[in-house]
Amino acid sequence: MSPRRTPRRDTDAPTGIAPVYEGPEVLTALLSRAGSPHDAEAVADHFTRALAAGEPRSAVIPTLFDAEPHFDSPEGLWARLAAGLGPHDDAPEVSPEPPPPAPLPPRGIASGSTVPPDVVEAVWRHLAAAPPREVQRRRDRFQNVQPDVAAWLDAAPLPESGALATLDLAFELWAMFDHAFGDRLGAVDFRALRALEEEPPPVEGGQPAVAAYVAEQLDNLGDEDAAFGAAERAQVERAVATIAAALERAVHAPS
Repeated sequence: MSPRRTPRRDTDAPTGIAPVYEGPEVLTALLSRAGSPHDAEAVADHFTRALAAGEPRSAVIPTLFDAEPHFDSPEGLWARLAAGLGPHDDAPEVSPEPPPPAPLPPRGIASGSTVPPDVVEAVWRHLAAAPPREVQRRRDRFQNVQPDVAAWLDAAPLPESGALATLDLAFELWAMFDHAFGDRLGAVDFRALRALEEEPPPVEGGQPAVAAYVAEQLDNLGDEDAAFGAAERAQVERAVATIAAALERAVHAPS
């Protein structure tokens, strides 16, 4: 019996996964990243001429790069042009990148013990825009400098639908207090949390900007999760109010 031969793969035959075309803006960025000097429009012109001349895709795509490309190839665009579509027909819209957040105000700039609205706004925007590694670094710092808050949260009776939101809000509130008051913010004591947990003062009384932020986040959670009802929200609000009050009381007076 002769040995079994592996059939030669036709490089222009369709594969099991259809190539995806994500639009000219995305393709231009990918081409640049891969080392091609051409944008999507130039590639489309190149492909159109090659298709008209009957040239195979496998012979055309390598000519777009000075060296070996760093990603497979713009096969999605070739398939679209071969099907009679243009580079813009039915291409998905690319959402513009959000502008970078405004610079944070100086840390410790706030007087008194109320977090200013501009600090609340700036801190949450910077956390939202920060890379995951930076956010995790700040979460680790939160755990280190406020261990009693973390321990109290571990023991707090939180609803399943709101537990993660409570942990996130506790971290974000600490980040806001930490930036507003800097070194004037001390460590919260576990006993202070236990003393406050039954009837914490309303957040809006001492921290109106923080309260508005918390309310907006809980509104969003209620819209996204049907299991997060009025009873679950009340539990989360009580926990967050406890933490906010304890953080406020941990702010030392200016020296």
